[in-house]
Amino acid sequence: MDVHIIILFTIIGISTLMFITEIFSVDKIAFLVMVSLFLTGLVSGEEAISGFSNPAVITIISLMIITAALESNGTIGLLSDFLLPIIKWPLQISLPTLMLVVGIISAFSSTTAVVILFVRIMPEISKKFNISLEKYMMPISFAGILGGSCTLMGTSTNLIVNQIAIANGLEGFDFFEVTLLASCLLVIGIFSISLFSIFLLKKKNLDYANRKPVARYISYFKVLGNNPIIGKSYKSSALYNDSQLNLLQIKRGKRVIRHPSYWQKFKKNDILVVSSHRDKLLSLNNQKHFESISENQDNTDDDFNGDIIELLILPDSNLIGRDFGDLDSSDLEGGMPLAINKHRSIFNASGKFVEDRISRVRIDPGDRLIIQLDGNNDDNWNYNDTSLIMDHMDHPNVRSSKKYITLGILLLVIALAATSVLPILESALLGVALHLVTQTVTLQHAYESINWQIIFLLVGLLPLGIAMSNTGADKYLGEILLRVFQDLNSNLIIGALFLVTMLVSGVLSNNATAIIITPIAISLANGLNINPIPFLVVIMLAANFSFFTPIGYQTNTIVYGMGIYRFRDFMIVGGLLSLILWISSALLIPIIYSM
Repeated sequence: MDVHIIILFTIIGISTLMFITEIFSVDKIAFLVMVSLFLTGLVSGEEAISGFSNPAVITIISLMIITAALESNGTIGLLSDFLLPIIKWPLQISLPTLMLVVGIISAFSSTTAVVILFVRIMPEISKKFNISLEKYMMPISFAGILGGSCTLMGTSTNLIVNQIAIANGLEGFDFFEVTLLASCLLVIGIFSISLFSIFLLKKKNLDYANRKPVARYISYFKVLGNNPIIGKSYKSSALYNDSQLNLLQIKRGKRVIRHPSYWQKFKKNDILVVSSHRDKLLSLNNQKHFESISENQDNTDDDFNGDIIELLILPDSNLIGRDFGDLDSSDLEGGMPLAINKHRSIFNASGKFVEDRISRVRIDPGDRLIIQLDGNNDDNWNYNDTSLIMDHMDHPNVRSSKKYITLGILLLVIALAATSVLPILESALLGVALHLVTQTVTLQHAYESINWQIIFLLVGLLPLGIAMSNTGADKYLGEILLRVFQDLNSNLIIGALFLVTMLVSGVLSNNATAIIITPIAISLANGLNINPIPFLVVIMLAANFSFFTPIGYQTNTIVYGMGIYRFRDFMIVGGLLSLILWISSALLIPIIYSM
């Protein structure tokens, strides 16, 4: 094996391990990959930064701005008026209808934006009409993922695969190239998910709005001078005897006591890193012997005596990638961060705390923050009765004309791209220009609407595809797969490639999976001397179908962050759905696309 291929595989292996362990944020890992590629000579400096001018990346940025206009002008919000009567129907009718609507809309706009709309409105609706959130939210996320795969613009993965195909000398995909197949899978998925929701997703004894939180939160508390635990050992203190609270670390000046022993004595101004359920942490926060603080500050001059709210972090939050301990009131519109709940990173598979990660609690999409508001500024926060606050505050009322102008621009972009009057890149750029001219979005809002974490993830990883071509790694792996697949029929080949891609996407992001596997799939198709289009369709679909884990696709992460599902709910329901779609795809792709 060539030494350059070995180096490339090493970089991919190390980066994959970093993605799994989340040692850094995904955009930082991607940037390190990009730098590693040109330092090792696998790509040139120009090739390393070529992602910044990649048509797929520019298209994704443009679509992000168009989606932001849809949200800020209330265009997506028009759905709530249309969907409310449907939600009141019996579950057997309302659920598949809602999923169909979500799937269709997600094919032409941001899946994430559609799911976020439901995350915002469904808790209140469930409380008002006694509807089980558990029956709806996961299916809605799954339907959005399925629907987003139906068109070229429906998901960034499709755009990336299309651009890699063009870079390899293949003809680009038409706007509706995958629509027939993806629509069939959408219908199969809706039918399957409806059955799974009815029989497998059990309704909790208490509705969502009134449930007692059971999630574990991390918080920092300063030991004040009047605290009776000063001078006492940990074992003899009330903290040790409290079964609902865990002491994780003690920060004493620059010293960090990572594993407080039974006889460790407390001192004045110690900062305690503790974990517990929300109510217990709030009770501790109200005690006069402790002061809830940000890790990087010793005190606060503000009087935080307002309401306690819970903030769900959305994918485009400006808090993503920040360290919870570094937050202060200036980052939260005057709110004081009290605690953070994470489903990953802090806990290992058995549910125990991973001690060496507690001191760097990074904020990710789907995390929840507990925030106390300044009593003088409560009115600055607009939140519903469930105390579930989204990262973006409700937008002020906008003129109805802006809603329909925004919708008209979206339809124009779709029409131009679908009829091939303009390529999707040019039609998306035209859409952004029209928004700026009609003032339905400002430049400032456009800048803020871009999820730079996703963009830098793409920019950093796209050179991997170039490196695979430069080193011949794609041909090397293609030859290995060729020897394995050459005696198999088309259904088995498609099925095997689909399964591998889908499993990899459960570990890496859908975009990273597409970037790595697409060149290999093209090389395999060339080796088999067959049409590569079916293989590229497999990558488009399988890379998105990360249903069996709440971390494979950001809408699943958001729904998981609501606290109404366990990891195993996704493993069971999503796993069964993945199995059905895997078999269905292996049977349908060779029929729809000639091989």
